[in-house]
Amino acid sequence: MNVLAVCGFAVASAMAISLIRQLRPELASLASAIAGVALLVAVIDSLAPFIAYVKGIAAEQGIESYFAVMLKALAISCACRMSADICRDCGEASLASRVELAGKAGIVLLSLPIITSLLELAKDMLG
Repeated sequence: MNVLAVCGFAVASAMAISLIRQLRPELASLASAIAGVALLVAVIDSLAPFIAYVKGIAAEQGIESYFAVMLKALAISCACRMSADICRDCGEASLASRVELAGKAGIVLLSLPIITSLLELAKDMLG
């Protein structure tokens, strides 16, 4: 990933969105969402080699299930943050807060198997 290209795209998108907001305000939020998704896809695509590398290390150490949970939690976090930002851009701050709450709840639910295994490990160590 070329970070300068991402920054250039973000600045160009911001200027285009500013212009769209003046000419057609109803399309500004849509343009902002499209630019945000494009940037997110570019970043995720550039992280693929790193994720594969860490996944290989996790498999060697026998912790691939923990890595999968961590990766899913990161995906939930990014998706909810981006959705909440889009909601805020549209003037829906309370909806954005609910999206963030849903993301936190999703991460907690996702981590339940890990919490359960840690509690069982602690129980075995104590008894």
